[in-house]
Amino acid sequence: MKRRIQLLVDSSRDSDAATAQAINMADRFDSALIATEIRNSRRFESYRKTEEARQLFQNRLHRISDMAQDHGVEISDMRSKAVIDQPKDILKISQKIDPNVVISSAMDGRSGGPGLSDRAAGLFKYSKYNLLLVKDPQHDAHEYKNILVSADSPFDISDYTAEFADKYDAKLTAVQVVDLEEGLVKERPVYLSDAARSTLPGMPRKGLGETIKTSETLLTKMKESGIRKAQTMADAVADVARERGIDADTKVLVGRRDDQIAQLTKQQQFDLLMIGSNRENLVKRLMHKTVPETLVRKVDSSVFAVRKVA
Repeated sequence: MKRRIQLLVDSSRDSDAATAQAINMADRFDSALIATEIRNSRRFESYRKTEEARQLFQNRLHRISDMAQDHGVEISDMRSKAVIDQPKDILKISQKIDPNVVISSAMDGRSGGPGLSDRAAGLFKYSKYNLLLVKDPQHDAHEYKNILVSADSPFDISDYTAEFADKYDAKLTAVQVVDLEEGLVKERPVYLSDAARSTLPGMPRKGLGETIKTSETLLTKMKESGIRKAQTMADAVADVARERGIDADTKVLVGRRDDQIAQLTKQQQFDLLMIGSNRENLVKRLMHKTVPETLVRKVDSSVFAVRKVA
């Protein structure tokens, strides 16, 4: 079965960039491109305004079709009516299409500053499909040549991200962030075994219920262990890419995950951040430490949320 890419067409500032990325991806992955009109129907109260909105979309669709034809990409319009600008309504259309990837601008026509529109945030929260949220405020990146992959994922995305980088002939950098203070036990209560040992000659006396500080030596070893584990996770993703002949690198950062990755995308101008993400409940997301929505809001680059690797 031929792959399908669903492009959400709206009036946002990044809509043209999202269209260019969708056509490019459809070309590289030999996929059919399906355009879905997205607009806030509540804004068009009169018949005249509704017709103007419909005609505007048709004009956009013709322009998209011309661009797709230049790349030999098949495009179709499967909408039965205008889709209200609400994530769950959009995803009802997606169920009929069953796309491999949904592509949307990260901002809508009403949003101003950086971050995500309400629609994009809702798609990130509810979509079961792979989701590309296009952010292209500065460098007009129609080609993904510098891809950052978060090695912290609730499932293995190594093969998927390597294939993606291969299709784009891009460099891949696997990043893992370790928070050296998170979960670090700096003091603990005195256990019965500690109290028993303290009765030996030369040992300081300790009573049950008191607390003792973890030694600096042990704290250092715990931090070093965390960094080694983070490096191993990043290496695992990069090694899969290298086996395909892809230029791959690794980075281990120390600090808060979302802040460090967001800062890295800005400093090194990554075109795309790929993250493994699923629709698990909040407790499971915290257990698996999946990348939160706050990261998607903070980064400057486009974000590809991998939900399915098959």
